[in-house]
Amino acid sequence: MALRLCLITPTRTLVEADVEQVTAPGVSGEFGVLPEHVAFLGALDDGVLTYVQKGTRHRVLVEGGYAEVFEDLMTVLADDAQLPDEIDPANTRSELERVRRELDEEATDPARIEALLRDLRRLEIRLAAAV
Repeated sequence: MALRLCLITPTRTLVEADVEQVTAPGVSGEFGVLPEHVAFLGALDDGVLTYVQKGTRHRVLVEGGYAEVFEDLMTVLADDAQLPDEIDPANTRSELERVRRELDEEATDPARIEALLRDLRRLEIRLAAAV
């Protein structure tokens, strides 16, 4: 028995496939879904969603949203998402260095530091998804 995964953003559908399992970044922690999972609705955090299809593990970067599981259908409504081959690792590393440099050398305003730390976390997740 398979689990149907539909991963959708406001602008496109990234995944529509029968899969063996899904692991997603929930706001309360990572969670896994297998076929015949109990009904579930949860908020997603920024992170890497992985799914296994025909024995092969796939990754998708998701940025927020919601996941619903009902009767062997998992619907992920992500605020934004990217496939690994859509992410430029060199550009992401460059951005990471810029943010780290600004944190180390220039940032003094607490609001700016908080924004930079959010950017740093997102870029680290983006890089993990690309590799």
